Amino acid sequence: MDIIQKVVPNNFNLFLVGDKHTGNILSHDDGWTQMVHLVNSEVDGIKPRNNFVVDHGDMIEAIDVRDKRFDFTVKNLRMSQISQQKQQAIYERQEIRHNLITILKGNHCHKLIRFENITQEVCERLGVHYGTVSCVIEYVDRKGELLFKHYAHHGFGSAKSIAHPEKRRQTNLKISMMQKFQRKFGDCILASMGHLHQAIICEPENQLYMTTKEGKIQQKYTKPSTTKGYIDPDHRWYVCSASFLKTYGMGFDGYGERAGYDPVELGFIWVKARERKIQSVEKIFLD
Repeated sequence: MDIIQKVVPNNFNLFLVGDKHTGNILSHDDGWTQMVHLVNSEVDGIKPRNNFVVDHGDMIEAIDVRDKRFDFTVKNLRMSQISQQKQQAIYERQEIRHNLITILKGNHCHKLIRFENITQEVCERLGVHYGTVSCVIEYVDRKGELLFKHYAHHGFGSAKSIAHPEKRRQTNLKISMMQKFQRKFGDCILASMGHLHQAIICEPENQLYMTTKEGKIQQKYTKPSTTKGYIDPDHRWYVCSASFLKTYGMGFDGYGERAGYDPVELGFIWVKARERKIQSVEKIFLD
């Protein structure tokens, strides 16, 4: 756990990415390049210097021969060694190192923690804040005044639903995200994670209530304060950052396919912060 204070302007873009799994032949390298190009471009009128990135971890596959998931057929032979994967992870982030707020430690890298902390070393070599497995990011202006807080975690557990129709299934996934985070860091308007390889956005729900004033009945909606203490769970954003790891490949099978996982949504999440608040959160899908 760590606390990071990030100085930002009133208007900025925040890209939530993760689960690149470099070293696996199913890793979407072209998709990662698309993301890097976007971060280094003007997006919705925001200059590249104000495009920020939180990497939720699992940068590399980090699966060696002792792991039950080890399989030569899904190994990228150019990066069969952990040291090669680590070097490639550094290379892949060089062009956005100044945009990266933090990189979190994923479960794949943590499997090798008795040998080395791969995520921390990558962060040190890039000059990026190491966020451990989770962190609270405080977005502040140049005077140190708070805009809002963000709790980011690599991810844990699962989010599944077999409900029908699809709208109910999607609603169940959103509720699952909310349940994971609602008791954690109640002053954070945004909670995000990776790990699940799904793109999930659970939006805030403002509630209608009635008041009386000067002999009249009026209707109003609850609105959260992002700078003062506890935020009702219904007023927060909950996000899962999708993935860069494909489920299926031609001529071979990966561990996701063998486990019977559903196809994953390749992509990442775009948070639009405008006028010091989160205006919208959108999915960006990759070709």
